[in-house]
Order: sequence, then C-alpha cells, then structure tokens
Amino acid sequence: MLATVAALVVLVSVFSMATPAAQASGATREGAPSTADVVATAWTPVISPFFTDLEKRFPHVDTDERNLLVNLCPSGRLCVAAGEGNGLHTVYYLYYCTERSLTNFIGDGSAKNAQTGNARAQLLNQNRVIEVTVNPNSAPVRIDWDPIYYIDPC
Repeated sequence: MLATVAALVVLVSVFSMATPAAQASGATREGAPSTADVVATAWTPVISPFFTDLEKRFPHVDTDERNLLVNLCPSGRLCVAAGEGNGLHTVYYLYYCTERSLTNFIGDGSAKNAQTGNARAQLLNQNRVIEVTVNPNSAPVRIDWDPIYYIDPC
C-alpha cells in the first residue's frame, strides 16, 4: 500500500511540473499559434561587415516603413531590405565598397542603388558569381535573396 501511495505522489508531481510548460507553449485557441510560436519563426537578416559610422540598420519595420526607407535611400548609398519571417523587415543603408556576406536573407526583398557615377551594386551567389546587378540611380527592384550570399555595394 505504501508503494502505491508513493507511486501516486510521484505521478502527481510529474504532471504538475509538466503543466506550466504545456500552457506556456500551447496555442491561444485551437489551431491559432501563440505569440511564442510566432516569435520562434522569426529570424534576423545580418550583413557582415557592417560599419556603424556611416551606415544604418533599421530592424523590425513594417511593410510601409520598409517601402518608405528604400524609396528615400540617401544619395551615395545602396539600400537593401530583407524580411524577418514574421511580417516585419530589416533595411540597411550601405556606404562602403566592401564585399559583405549575408546571413538570413531569405525570400523576397528589395534593393535601391542611390549611388552616383558607375557604382553598380552586385549581388553574388555562394560561388561569388554575379546573380543581379543593381545600376546606380535606379528605382527600387525586387530581389529574390535565396541564391544571394554576398553583396558588393560598388
């Protein structure tokens, strides 16, 4: 009898420890993801190297803000936008002519080359072969980031 009571106590303890975790990761209503589930699917687009003195990064902007930031790309900059997987976007204003590697640039995005002269931006695949060239003083263009691993701004 004592062994049965001890086993019952252990079972109750195990179930009580598992309940908060199940509540924390469960859906808000049947079939609807919780906030924790949505955040877990997001990612952060990263450009490296990134120079903070003359370059800017605008994370977590909505689509209207992204469009405005890209359309208002300052003269002398290459501006690129990439999604974060949660409906938000990160926009970069790049200044320096240094090849950059990309991390988490996934799906569709955009680029605008507001540089002057012959500064053509080149988007390169994993073998550093040019996939896309963005000419200077161009309108924003849609970019499929999936094959792009590197950016050479000018």
